[in-house]
Amino acid sequence: MRISLRLKLALISLLLLLFPLLGMRLNTILKTSLITSQEDTLTLTAQAVSAALTNRADLFDREQFHFLNQRRDLYLFHLSNTIQLDGSLEDWLPERTQAEEFGKEHLLSQRDGYSPETLSFQHLAGKQEQYLYAFFDVFDDHVIYRSKNSLRLDRSDHLQIVIEDNRKRRKYIVAGHEPGWVNGFLMPENPIKFPVSEQRIQGVWKPTDKGYILEIRIPLAMLGSKLAFTVADVDDRKNRKISTLIGTANLEENNEPGWLLTTSTAIEEILKSLDRPYARIRVVDRNQHIRAQVGSLRETRDPLTSPEQVTARVMSRVHDLLQPLYRFFTTSFSADIKDHASQPTELDLQGIREGLAGKSLITRYLVADGQVEVMAAITPLYEQDKVIGTVVVEQTTNSILALSNRLIEETISLSVLAFLLGGGALLLFAFRISARIRRLRNQAAAAISEDGRIHSTIIQSRARDEIGDLGQTLYTMLSQLKQQVEHREQMADNLEHEMRTPLAGVAASLKNMEQELEDPPLRIMEYLHWAERDLQRLEELLTSIREATTLKDALLQESMESFDLGRAVSIWLDHGWQLSFPKVVFSYNPPEHAVNVKGDPVRLRQALDKLVENAVSFHRPDTPVELVLAQKAGTTTLQVINQGSTITPDQQQQIFNSMVSSRMTKDDRPHLGLGLYIVRTILEHHGGKVSVRNLQDNRVGVVFTVTLPSKR
Repeated sequence: MRISLRLKLALISLLLLLFPLLGMRLNTILKTSLITSQEDTLTLTAQAVSAALTNRADLFDREQFHFLNQRRDLYLFHLSNTIQLDGSLEDWLPERTQAEEFGKEHLLSQRDGYSPETLSFQHLAGKQEQYLYAFFDVFDDHVIYRSKNSLRLDRSDHLQIVIEDNRKRRKYIVAGHEPGWVNGFLMPENPIKFPVSEQRIQGVWKPTDKGYILEIRIPLAMLGSKLAFTVADVDDRKNRKISTLIGTANLEENNEPGWLLTTSTAIEEILKSLDRPYARIRVVDRNQHIRAQVGSLRETRDPLTSPEQVTARVMSRVHDLLQPLYRFFTTSFSADIKDHASQPTELDLQGIREGLAGKSLITRYLVADGQVEVMAAITPLYEQDKVIGTVVVEQTTNSILALSNRLIEETISLSVLAFLLGGGALLLFAFRISARIRRLRNQAAAAISEDGRIHSTIIQSRARDEIGDLGQTLYTMLSQLKQQVEHREQMADNLEHEMRTPLAGVAASLKNMEQELEDPPLRIMEYLHWAERDLQRLEELLTSIREATTLKDALLQESMESFDLGRAVSIWLDHGWQLSFPKVVFSYNPPEHAVNVKGDPVRLRQALDKLVENAVSFHRPDTPVELVLAQKAGTTTLQVINQGSTITPDQQQQIFNSMVSSRMTKDDRPHLGLGLYIVRTILEHHGGKVSVRNLQDNRVGVVFTVTLPSKR
């Protein structure tokens, strides 16, 4: 019974793949089921939170969920670091990256035209303990301080603070007469009264290359429900009039400051009763500000790995040995997730805008540098059929990944055992196959010599498989090729010998006929001359055939020497080609230095003779045949250029093969397509090559390029 190698390999591979395929399939089903379950759980939790907060008009009014305006409302961060009033913004990290830019879009007034270099600033506010902190990084091309003895605080660069509580509005100004410590001043409602110093508003004014930095601190007890900041710019030291005002709220247009927003303690108390382990619940308003948050994404330990299981795994030697392999198939994740103490100015999470549009959905995103995937359920929050925010419930997929990884590890462990058993058998089988293939390769390589001659054959195999069939096929093929090569080599010799004898007889008969005829007619003499010319053509053809078939053997007998190719081309041109083709104009500029190559000058001239003859045959009569010799990078190139007909891409690939000719016209010389074949054979024997292409310099014609290694 004949069993093919493919069938043997397929049976072994099927056994080896059975365990991992079944395990991976079970893992995929389990993972999909767990993900679906987690999505349903998060969605139900988000809907429960939304139901608990829906239609709480008193709560939403108290927490300013209505009438929000992104252009004037201020959002207070929970600052991570202790803020020092020193004019340095390093302690504002990481919240500093959330600072908002204020420029042309927040312009309140200007006198002489506005540009960002005149006045613009970055601003961020946050709370820490019992204080509100804020910084203003101001771009100002002219910083003007107030005079020490002047009570007009609005006659210099300054900061305006407007606080409103229960419709009672107070205005403060912070202006310094020099860099350093500054305090606020309460501006009187009656303009004829003097400002009153407010020592509770403190700050530091620090000049910079681009303007100045102002850090301030205000007790939270001084603040109301609304707040606005305005930076005033004075550029003229003489009239000291305000030229530009940029602020967080346009009091003249809206007649009120913006809401002072922060996280809601009341909403967070409600969320705590609905909190889930290892989950985070957030409430986001219409401006995408986080208004309440409870819970954390951090897990104390892997919920699916008990200490006993960890001990068992540590004790398992197999698990330790295969740990590097597990990493290629399991999904890595980080159990240590850092929840930033600060909140972003807005939650730019995919799906938030859909949630604010009234759509519930599930979304996913990555945290911890892409090591942890977080699943988030987003549900709209309603107040009397109007969406005023969204509820976002988030949880990592670590528990699913841990269970999936554990199943994969167990599957891999069983698969490794199967692979060890099947792999041993497969390895022995592969060694046997490779040994047979290697033996067949060595026999095939030894059957052919370096010059392409077949001098032996391979040993026939009795194996009844694909390799045995291959060996039998190679044996038959090499035997037939050897017979054909021997017949072809003998045929060339026999053909020349057998044809020259009758041709000599024909030539002698024609000569005798010419001598025997006394005063033959002119017509008879023409016939005789035509017959003699045809005999001459046949002799030249036989000579070419003989030359091509014996060239490789002849080249092996030739001796190599180093000579100056540039000087040799000059001699061959003057004493050979120019004399052979007196009507052709040759163009050649010998190089100034010697161009040495190693080779047989006779054979290289034979190759160049055929290239020059080819160029002369195809050149246009009114154009020269050019010879260009160059040497660089260890190689020597000689180009033979003629203008005339071009060569097609197909001919460029075939023209150097034996018995291939591109001549469309006939002349008195015989052409079997052996000339360029001889050129290629000679150059390859010298370690060089020959190529052909069409001219690309706005001329029509071809260029043959001969490349030879240079002799140093």
